[in-house]
Amino acid sequence: MGKVYKLDDVPFIELVKGAKSRLIVGQKVMVSFIELEPNMFFPLHRHDNEQIMIVIEGSMVHTLGDKKIKVSKGDVLVIESNELHGGQVSEEGCKAIDIFVPPREDYLKLMKG
Repeated sequence: MGKVYKLDDVPFIELVKGAKSRLIVGQKVMVSFIELEPNMFFPLHRHDNEQIMIVIEGSMVHTLGDKKIKVSKGDVLVIESNELHGGQVSEEGCKAIDIFVPPREDYLKLMKG
């Protein structure tokens, strides 16, 4: 059975220093409401999960494979399974919605504390 969440009631979880997220998990999908501090560098990484990133505020220069792409409010980034990505957040910070299929195991462990 489905469930309704009030986003403000979902606690933030620190993903890495300077990046926190509210995570909502379904059976086959995870949604991350991520907030990145100004000027932080989100480490380059890769994971098996497919990811779609929707920038809702601010901007960052995102490394995607061998390209550097500036993404800002309204941009949608599709990241393939095992594709190297991460990047430099702007001085204004960045907020985004990340969708992962399937849910990320490392984030599930963070949720359990």
